[in-house]
Amino acid sequence: MRRSWVAFLSFVRNGIEPLVALAVVVGLRHVELAGDVPLCAFVLVLLLSAINRQPWVQRRLAGHAPGARLWLRIPLHIVLTTTTMYLLGWGALLVVAHVHILAVHLRASGSRAWRPAAWASAGSIALGQLLVAAGVLPSFLAVPESHGLALLAAFGSVITARLLGHFVAQRERAESAARLSEQRLRALLRDGSEVITMGDADGTIGYASPAALPVLGYRPEELCGRTLAGLLHPDDEEVAADLRARVAAADGSVEHFAELRMRHADGSWRWHEIIARNMIAHPAVRAVVSHQRDITERRAVQDRIAYAASHDTLTDLVNALTLTRDLDRALAQGTRYRHPVAMLFCDLDGFKAVNDTYGHAVGDRLLQTISGVIRRTIRDSDVAGRLGGDEFGVVLTRVNDDAEALAVARRIIAGIAGSTVVAGLEPAVGCSIGVALAYPGGTDTRTLMRHADAAMYQAKRRGRNGTQLYVEEGALLEAPDVFAG
Repeated sequence: MRRSWVAFLSFVRNGIEPLVALAVVVGLRHVELAGDVPLCAFVLVLLLSAINRQPWVQRRLAGHAPGARLWLRIPLHIVLTTTTMYLLGWGALLVVAHVHILAVHLRASGSRAWRPAAWASAGSIALGQLLVAAGVLPSFLAVPESHGLALLAAFGSVITARLLGHFVAQRERAESAARLSEQRLRALLRDGSEVITMGDADGTIGYASPAALPVLGYRPEELCGRTLAGLLHPDDEEVAADLRARVAAADGSVEHFAELRMRHADGSWRWHEIIARNMIAHPAVRAVVSHQRDITERRAVQDRIAYAASHDTLTDLVNALTLTRDLDRALAQGTRYRHPVAMLFCDLDGFKAVNDTYGHAVGDRLLQTISGVIRRTIRDSDVAGRLGGDEFGVVLTRVNDDAEALAVARRIIAGIAGSTVVAGLEPAVGCSIGVALAYPGGTDTRTLMRHADAAMYQAKRRGRNGTQLYVEEGALLEAPDVFAG
């Protein structure tokens, strides 16, 4: 019983228009404004119309393919409605019902519906007028007036169908273009290598693109509601603060760049290039929009290139140019903080004989061993470099006095003397070191290096494994306790 009641209510709901029309027909007959046709004819036609409006009937007529067989379904709908119009005796005067049917099918099936509707409207009106002229159907209008009105109604119905059809077609093309654009955008956001985020002025993320998962290791929803500050490398906080300040102070016409390290979900640090724009004032965006992509590999290549340009390939110490720049900085720091800086100029004793006796391969390995000794002897804040051939330079960025610098020089000599076993051989090699000190604001880079070089040559003249201090007055003084190997 309940199922029958539900089915009846569904039938009434889907066929409400024909059922309401039946009530109107009964009212018109009561005031004698309906044609002298048996009521059962109206009931039959309107009942067929109600049945035709049921979804299961439409699915069967369409062959279970939505939007199919429009040339069957639309004309059937219009013919049933036109039959009611002419049975009432008002004929084409009620052609507005055709416009309503057209609107229903345009909404359901799109712009393809206008042609079947136009042909069915004009054809059914023409057929109705033939039956009126033949006296088969009643008419409250005189026959000539009825034909003229029908012609105008048919023409108006066709023109209306065409106009509405073209309007819907334009809307469909616009919607199709919008969908295609949206699909492309979604594909770019989903498959792109850039993470796009939208956040407020405080940096709280409101949207993150799907690329967040492959690039950062976080699902987009995990990033929403939080800021990226928690993922920043501590050493890059100043750069990030500068980027935020620049973005906040500018409008959306300016892009701001920065390269920062971000913590991936796996715990590793990745270099990211970030491009941000302040679009908060844009009514359609109202957010700070940033694009970021992983440039870790690019930075690694840049770092390798920069390292190769600044370091000696054989010994892995800095090269002469880099050592000179580091000495410049050390002298500037010494002047600023009022402390001495020392330069050690090291030249190997007997290295040419090693090359001549054992070959360059052994000589290269010996240079690598000695560079390791120098690197282990000095502090992390100091700088060691290869100046060329068998010459090395050491910048002691902060010393108390000349005795401290000479002590470092002696440790280097001792270390070389105890670490000269290479490939099972013990080459007889030593090291002479010249030491020069620069006091705050007293000496420039070239002068200090020249003083250390002069001291080194004086040490070599005195014998192997010697140290020599160059004092600022210009005199070369022999260092006490010269090491002899």
